[in-house]
Amino acid sequence: RLPDISLEKVLFSYPGGVDVYPEPGLTLALQSGVTALVGENGAGKTTLTKLLIGLLRPKSGDIKVAGLDVSKMTVAAMAKTVGYTFQNPDDQLFERTVKAEVTFGPRVLKKPAADVERGVAAAIKACGLEGREEVHPHDLGLSERKWVAMASALAGEPSVVVLDEPTLGQDYPSRQRLREMVTRLGAEGKAVLVVTHDMDFVGEACATTVVLSHGEVRYAGPTSNAFADRGLLKEAGIEPPHVTEL
Repeated sequence: RLPDISLEKVLFSYPGGVDVYPEPGLTLALQSGVTALVGENGAGKTTLTKLLIGLLRPKSGDIKVAGLDVSKMTVAAMAKTVGYTFQNPDDQLFERTVKAEVTFGPRVLKKPAADVERGVAAAIKACGLEGREEVHPHDLGLSERKWVAMASALAGEPSVVVLDEPTLGQDYPSRQRLREMVTRLGAEGKAVLVVTHDMDFVGEACATTVVLSHGEVRYAGPTSNAFADRGLLKEAGIEPPHVTEL
């Protein structure tokens, strides 16, 4: 089976900067299910997610997402396939109500009205926003604004979902809802990529883990094996989750 996400020898550098991924470039293949992307700050995690949706373009290499060659797609076209949330929800919230915000994406994608309604209702429910539809997103706290951003990402019913630091600012019930949501998405056959520093959440929700260190894939495989390798965790600047320390 073809991987849902594949990067082959991808090189990228910011203007005037050094390569984020050392030669010969980043190579990674991910199947459907829930995968954590972990590593120290500056390891290249958020850069990788922005390459996946075409917000950044590589110097060289191939990137395919759900069978699509990202280099041939616009960011808007990629949005049909990839639901994406930024680390800071305020980077992507601009409508006057929660409902308008969540509806914006599928409407721009020109989905049939019945599909829009179904996707929006399901996303609002999954994200615990029922009863908040007419509230202005910026009247909500950070945790709820993150949920509005996630609902917006899910409303178009994408086959790939990328969440950048979704647990930041979330309390225990919100983390439980997040775990249930990503688990369900994975069970539906979607590819879910969770960028996070929250190793407890990785242990609870992510079957697969990719460890990036200084732009290189140090490990890609079962989460349990990654957590068992203390040397790997130390090298990548990762604190093991509390459960494995017992």
